[in-house]
Amino acid sequence: MPAAEKIIHRYFHQLISGCGNPQCSNIYCRSSSSFKYDKTILEDRNQVAAEVIRLSSEYAPLCDDINLIKENEQKIEINNLTENNLKELISQCEKTNDWNILEKSMEIIFSNRFNLLTSFLKVDFSENISNKSESSPTASATPKSFFIHDPRITLDNDEITLDFDTMKSTMKLLRFYEDQISSTIHKSLDLLLNQLQYELKSKRNELETDANFFNLFLIIFELPYLSDPLFLFDIARLFYSILTNLSIEAQAKFVRILSKYATNLDAYVLHVQQYITMHTIRWCDHVGIETNSEELLSSEPGIKEGLNTLRLLSYANLLSGQRDSSEIIDIERKNYEKTERELVKRRQRQNDTDSDTEEQQRNEQQQSDSENILEASTSSATTATTRTKIRKATSEIEDTDSPYDNALQIKLDLKPNEYRRGQYSFDIFINEYANEKLEIKKEYLNFIQQPISSIEFSFIYYPFFLSTINKIALLNIESKARMYLQRRSIFVHNIFSSIRLNPVFKINVRRDHLIEDALISLEYQGIEQPEELKKQLFVEFEGEQGHDEGGLSKEFFQLITEQIFSPEYAMFMTNEETRCLWFNPSAAEDLDREYTLIGMLFGLAIYNSIILDIRFPPILYRKLLGKFGTFEDLETSHPTSYKSLKSLLAFNEKDEGMTVEDAFSLTFQVAITDAIGSQLLFDLKDDGDTISVTNANREEFVHLYSDLLLNKSIQKQFDPFFHGFLLVTHDSSLRKLFRADEIDLLVAGSHVFDFNQLASAAEYDGDYSKDSPTIKNFWTVLMTFTDEQKRKFLRFTTGSDRIPIGGLARLKLIISRNGPDTDRLPTAHTCFNALLLPDYSSIEKLQEKLSIAIDNAEGFGLR
Repeated sequence: MPAAEKIIHRYFHQLISGCGNPQCSNIYCRSSSSFKYDKTILEDRNQVAAEVIRLSSEYAPLCDDINLIKENEQKIEINNLTENNLKELISQCEKTNDWNILEKSMEIIFSNRFNLLTSFLKVDFSENISNKSESSPTASATPKSFFIHDPRITLDNDEITLDFDTMKSTMKLLRFYEDQISSTIHKSLDLLLNQLQYELKSKRNELETDANFFNLFLIIFELPYLSDPLFLFDIARLFYSILTNLSIEAQAKFVRILSKYATNLDAYVLHVQQYITMHTIRWCDHVGIETNSEELLSSEPGIKEGLNTLRLLSYANLLSGQRDSSEIIDIERKNYEKTERELVKRRQRQNDTDSDTEEQQRNEQQQSDSENILEASTSSATTATTRTKIRKATSEIEDTDSPYDNALQIKLDLKPNEYRRGQYSFDIFINEYANEKLEIKKEYLNFIQQPISSIEFSFIYYPFFLSTINKIALLNIESKARMYLQRRSIFVHNIFSSIRLNPVFKINVRRDHLIEDALISLEYQGIEQPEELKKQLFVEFEGEQGHDEGGLSKEFFQLITEQIFSPEYAMFMTNEETRCLWFNPSAAEDLDREYTLIGMLFGLAIYNSIILDIRFPPILYRKLLGKFGTFEDLETSHPTSYKSLKSLLAFNEKDEGMTVEDAFSLTFQVAITDAIGSQLLFDLKDDGDTISVTNANREEFVHLYSDLLLNKSIQKQFDPFFHGFLLVTHDSSLRKLFRADEIDLLVAGSHVFDFNQLASAAEYDGDYSKDSPTIKNFWTVLMTFTDEQKRKFLRFTTGSDRIPIGGLARLKLIISRNGPDTDRLPTAHTCFNALLLPDYSSIEKLQEKLSIAIDNAEGFGLR
């Protein structure tokens, strides 16, 4: 151990343990009866570390440490850890049956930054450091710190001095002796981390540029103790706090190191998830005791450090995962930026048109009643200006201060949706227990009530951690907040202006002209006035009574999707193999308007929390995030083509004894089948029919063919569809919050019918209970229904046959007693998921009446 380090170690030992001499007269020694310090100082390791540094700089008296002398007599000189010296040490302990030697060695290493940082070094770096230390202990560093610098190690690269494999195998060996050294490691890390935290305040740059600095974090992460309850609330929290308070450059380097070296990243995630779970349990206990507590989980001390550390690990998981090529990423970004610019221009043109229209209307009314209209005109102008400012402010927050982007993510140039998968499943970063305890509505309200710059912590910042259920809830709350903003703005406007605005986005349709009426309404209001789309959707069926509280909107979407995606319109086709919808490549040329409006319906369903009875392959949802389809996407969208192309790529001419040309007889001219079964010919390259697919160009063929199937052949259909979708969702958090697979669930819901979940969450009213004979008969009948009958039942009671994320338990079906035994059919209020069930006298009668009701449930009559 270098002299300066030994001195600091002795001062610390002197304050904490003393020299061991009961007659000691040194006032700076714990063993002395004249010890000058209040012993409570020893409980705060930050104060101890600060006092140690002060004493060393003032050359305070040092004792002859009896304990250290004993150590020297035993000749224990392990200043850093290697696999070999650990094995020797363990062997010595086993021979003598004395584990104090191991404990003391672990204390020397894990309580001293320099000793720990110089453990497990690569050979070339180990020699380099040894030479520097021998020639000049203070070279490139302050005298007491021994910072090691090497031109090969910078914050801009991901190089480290640590022999990662050796370190891991040594740590694995150390796990077998957990009982002997756990408490020693705890005390040593307490000292080490407090000293490190203190040093970072004044020597951050020197520490972060130390060639060995990041070794410390990687070694500690390999320790099994971070998941130990003994460590969770002090050592682990301090460790995570130090790590996540490093500079952005240092955090970025740590993420890159993990992505390159950490093959067991899941073990690190397990540490942090255990930490978060235990803090959540502690918060639940606190809230349970404080029954009137309004504190949110985000207020629990320590949660922030855990989430920030988990974010580092999630970024490392992405960087070590699968991403499309840089060329594709660049094209996708440029295309999305182009689409966004078009939307901005459309909104700007509409704002200008709105201003001109309002001005013209005011002028016309001034001519008829100038005095009264002047006042109304002034108020209207003020209100219009206020609305514009609100929209501008919202846009600015989302575009430049998005809570889902942060400095570290920007430094890494990392966009989560550009990664197909990580080294590990994205699900390992979701803590289900903590998500269940989250009150996402309160978290969101707490979040939006503060300026983003002043928010210290919120779960809103961590979409990778939120469950799909909570993400959907968050998106729904955001949508409702926008709707409320629209209603409030219009309410104020209507008070002061004679120009009346509708607070809802109303669609009036006839059942026998459903698509025609819907498209006209959407085109007139949605495309020409895109701000209308941010209002709450309100559907009226002409000639029918009923107020839309959600049920009519569900029915509207159910009916219109059945029609618009049917083969009759030939805009989409069904893949017989996957049973998924896809764009018809030979659809008529003049359908831009229709595809745009269908895209708007898609967006409106999401914005108004309505699940659609449609099924598209996963690639559609990737494309809605601005991605291109590639060969890998064919596996779920065109499985037969995928298998054929995969066989082509795997073909070995030498093993098969024939060439690719002879085996496959392919050219760069291919055929695609359209909605009516016709074959459409496409040249993947100029004069494609004359170019054979060979061993040399087969990868190019696969790339071009995949691009044709998923992008180019449907570009004229998809582009307007995507544009219509963005008209509704552009300003939402959809793209930042959700992965493509989650948008699939958001749009189409789950596909698992588990009516046991529906029964377990059902509520009863009007003298019914779960033990009522009619209720027992009801569930008996329902469980015998086929899947098709179950779909009809869901449509009858909720207005939709789709299963929400989280399962049928989330529907909260309410069953009310609707009078005694009768010949009347059951009825339902779809807006409230309420079933009105008469108290039928027998199970046979209940089955008959319920079957009739669900088979004829269309229109407001049964609602």
